[in-house]
Amino acid sequence: MFRARLSSGVTGMQRLYIYDGAPVVIGAALGIPAVRSVMTGVRSLPLLLMTVGGCGLVLAAGSHSVRTDPDEFTVSTRQLALNVGAACLALLGTLLSVV
Repeated sequence: MFRARLSSGVTGMQRLYIYDGAPVVIGAALGIPAVRSVMTGVRSLPLLLMTVGGCGLVLAAGSHSVRTDPDEFTVSTRQLALNVGAACLALLGTLLSVV
């Protein structure tokens, strides 16, 4: 039921922006807390890697979104759902670490 609604109700352009929005959410969930910690003076290799990785994910997804033609973009429903699920888990993990 979920598959039928998602595949028939979401256009190629919407799929592209959902597909590219998921890494942006993941990158922000990793990068923002790491950047905040680095700015307060905490320095460590894991924080540096999270900062670089989070910013890299955001930049790569933005670049992919701008360079890809929405009409020619195709992605399976399963892959789209996995990306959205991963973004939700990353965001949930970040929110739980803040609380």
